[in-house]
Amino acid sequence: MPQTELAAVAAVAAQTSATASRKRTVSPLSCLSMRSDPKSIIEIHISNENKTKKPCLETQSGNGTPEAKPRQDKELKPSSSSQAETLLTDEEELRHKQYRESCSIFLQDLPCFKLQQQQPTRDTAVAVAEVPKCRECRKRHDAPSSSESNATSNDVYCRFYEFRRLQYNGKGELSVAGFPNPYIEPTKEDCSIWQPDGTTAPTSGFMDIQVCRYILLHAGDQFCYLWRQEAEALKLHENSDGTIAWKKAVKGIREICDVCDTTLFNYHWTCRKCGFGVCLDCFKDRKEGQRLRRVETSLQKGCDEYHWGLCTDPSGSQQHAMTELMLTQIIAGDALNVLGRLLHEVRTLWQVPQVCGCLLSKQEVKDPQLNAFIQDMIKESQLKQHTSFSSLATEQKLHQQQRLEQLHSKKLEFARERGIDYVPGRAWTKETLGKDPITSAFDNFKHINFLRKGLAGLRRFLPPRAMTLAQSTQLAPGVPHEWLCDGKLLRLTDAMHPDNRVLYQEVWKCGQPVMISEVARSLNLDLWRPEAFCRDFGDKPNDLINCLNGNLVPNQPMRHFWEGFQCMSKRLLDANGKHMLLKLKDWPPGDDFAEILPTRFADLMQGLPMPEYTLRTGNLNIASCLPKMFVPPDLGPKMYNAYGSALYPQKGTTNLHLDISDAVNIMVYVGIPQDEDSKPQLAATQRAIAMGGCDYITRSRCQSPEVLPGALWHIFPARDADKIRDLLNRVTLEKGFRLEPDHDPIHDQNWYLDDKLRARLFKEYGVEGHPIVQCLGDAVFIPAGAPHQVQNLHNCIKVAEDFVSPENITHCYHLTHEFRRLSHSHTNHEDKLQIKNIIYHAIKDCCHILTRALDERIDVEMSKLQGD
Repeated sequence: MPQTELAAVAAVAAQTSATASRKRTVSPLSCLSMRSDPKSIIEIHISNENKTKKPCLETQSGNGTPEAKPRQDKELKPSSSSQAETLLTDEEELRHKQYRESCSIFLQDLPCFKLQQQQPTRDTAVAVAEVPKCRECRKRHDAPSSSESNATSNDVYCRFYEFRRLQYNGKGELSVAGFPNPYIEPTKEDCSIWQPDGTTAPTSGFMDIQVCRYILLHAGDQFCYLWRQEAEALKLHENSDGTIAWKKAVKGIREICDVCDTTLFNYHWTCRKCGFGVCLDCFKDRKEGQRLRRVETSLQKGCDEYHWGLCTDPSGSQQHAMTELMLTQIIAGDALNVLGRLLHEVRTLWQVPQVCGCLLSKQEVKDPQLNAFIQDMIKESQLKQHTSFSSLATEQKLHQQQRLEQLHSKKLEFARERGIDYVPGRAWTKETLGKDPITSAFDNFKHINFLRKGLAGLRRFLPPRAMTLAQSTQLAPGVPHEWLCDGKLLRLTDAMHPDNRVLYQEVWKCGQPVMISEVARSLNLDLWRPEAFCRDFGDKPNDLINCLNGNLVPNQPMRHFWEGFQCMSKRLLDANGKHMLLKLKDWPPGDDFAEILPTRFADLMQGLPMPEYTLRTGNLNIASCLPKMFVPPDLGPKMYNAYGSALYPQKGTTNLHLDISDAVNIMVYVGIPQDEDSKPQLAATQRAIAMGGCDYITRSRCQSPEVLPGALWHIFPARDADKIRDLLNRVTLEKGFRLEPDHDPIHDQNWYLDDKLRARLFKEYGVEGHPIVQCLGDAVFIPAGAPHQVQNLHNCIKVAEDFVSPENITHCYHLTHEFRRLSHSHTNHEDKLQIKNIIYHAIKDCCHILTRALDERIDVEMSKLQGD
């Protein structure tokens, strides 16, 4: 096992060095990985002090000038030298010879630098003076420095690849012949990516009728807003030329806005000369005279006052005029409008509530026979939602499901004969009989709060749900659970119970966290012990962070960290001779945990709770709907490894922040150093739990000798994020500091809310978080947009997996808009989630499945009538 993972690490490291990724340049400090280890920890401390006078490591390794940043994610085969890249291969040469002879129009199939620098062919020379180069090719191949040559010479990026149309004339001269038409050029295969039809299988795999209706309930209104925003692009367009170009979606390439780094979904504006691209929101901001952010000093050279990059046309750098930009769309043909109309029709047919407020949402189904078909199909689908909705069901559960279906079928037939509206439930009472859990999800519309109207649509906040054990037991009998935080925090105590989803969704749709215990029973905990990591990866170098002062301890063999987990005497010392409180920074490296730690990844995937949400292929993880041709979002897993800090109650292991997607965090190891008296540490842990505001049930659990508390969480509702910002800004001013523009007190991750700040937050703003103590085997579910912080009470190894749930899709959409206004120095600034694409394809798959199901049912009924 370890040898396999070590080999995987070496392979991924080799692949990473040869493969480019977006916004990644070779750092001048990359030589740190080649230097010898410091002789003492004092040397590390001094070197950190020197680094504070220079640009930070993140800035030098993660951000370049606007001219130098690549805008796409694409894997390309490396060649032997940059000179060889400028030469045409025999195949390319033959293809272009045919283009010259036929004088036919063709899509650009070579990067601009090859067109510009290609050598004369065997029989004629090629003139290409009229073909401008895109900004990407010029910047990526202008004599890179020695420190960059190895990385950039193999990276080919081109704005006009498969986008610009070219043509040779009779003299062999190459010129631009326009751009593709979105309604004429797309092939059937191009349209199948965007438009639901009967021949294209959904990307998402297994999704039944109830799952589709549930997703449409939560994500349908956000899609309607997205659709209306796209329609506004036609009104915003200022170029007198009414041409709309089509930019084909190319496999492995993620198009982004050159101003805010947000993924380009459909309509955007492009410069014909250099390929500069700007999204709908940035174009709208400039038209209204609003600046996205102040122009940073390091970026002023290549940007105008609105942070727009200058045109790289050979005639000279100049600002991009809005009237000269070309309107461009990515979705083929009229698929967006087709899907928008289909969405409202499907939601009306399948009785899914709509609160988007548009005219299409007010239509009604007047065919009683069609309504009867739909009612029967909804009831039949509810019969199968107990366990068979998941492909993870065991044989025993499937056998139980068959027995349940037989019982329900008899009751359903009895109800049909007598005209009773029967819907199967887990408890058949007067309250649950005849109640559809989908249509009743928003019974009381008056309790829905819509905040931040106009910024990113209607951001839905349901009121917090507090329940008693008596209420929840009636709702889901047989599900072992308890309620913490005065009935607002659900703790499920059987991680794999098939009916956990019933209670989970009741609180999750209200934006509240959930805790599931006993997850460790499904994991091989020997794989997650510090000794195992030290044995497998102890000699690998990595950066460490001292949580006491935030200093970076660079390029240390990881055994220095792992050996100190259980032994205080082996911990690194700072300049004052005190033990460091260390956290392992950004490990494991790379983009995919599965490639670097395959054994542990397989173990984790088998033990993830709520697999329908958390697995990459889960049918309620709507990120699974993104087609394979798109660059997949980085959803983890990720590891969080740090020493315990209970002796420092005002120091957090992870400061207050929020994430753009949902996440589940599992505690896989909790440990206490064995070479010192543990009584002070245990006493400090209990004090931290008491000061953290935990309720009586939590404190009682943590005092049990069989339970070892690992980490103290504080998770605040997403609706209260602005109130928290206001408090932190006030505290900043009270301390005599000024507020930095284009920065955010939550996104900066510089604050840990201690007991005094939390008390002030409750007293002045009425904001109260969820204090959660995570013990070994506990999984904490954090909703998207919910500010949260963590303090490790003991030494902890945690692993987290991100996902995109339909309940929190409006928060993900809103946060994408919020992050685009951050400074480029923020790690969250770039839009890696591609939430608009995820929403689009989730809606497309759901509409496709429901439409196909209805068509099949109608065909069956018609065949019965014909047979009779």
